[in-house]
Amino acid sequence: MSNYIDQESGLKRVGGSAALYKKLLGKFIEGKYQEQLETLLAEGKIEDATGMAHTIKGVAANLSLTEVNRLALQVEQALKSGGDYASLVPQLHAATDATIEEINGL
Repeated sequence: MSNYIDQESGLKRVGGSAALYKKLLGKFIEGKYQEQLETLLAEGKIEDATGMAHTIKGVAANLSLTEVNRLALQVEQALKSGGDYASLVPQLHAATDATIEEINGL
């Protein structure tokens, strides 16, 4: 069982098509969402960064990328509330990297 990807749930979400699921996982990697989020934060575009965190959360939920989903939710909530998102972004980055590594191993 993976710490980062719930493949069983992800496959159910795409009607059991392993080929489609792998294709969508590849698109997650190509999206470079984490880079986009970090660029927006570096530019001080908090509202846009909040939207990107929401996008990451949604994509991760649809693909059953459990840790990315969990941490993106926390980043989004922190950005919305003016909370300490700065400590969460590196955790999200690490989870994204680990998830991509796991996807590449499928």
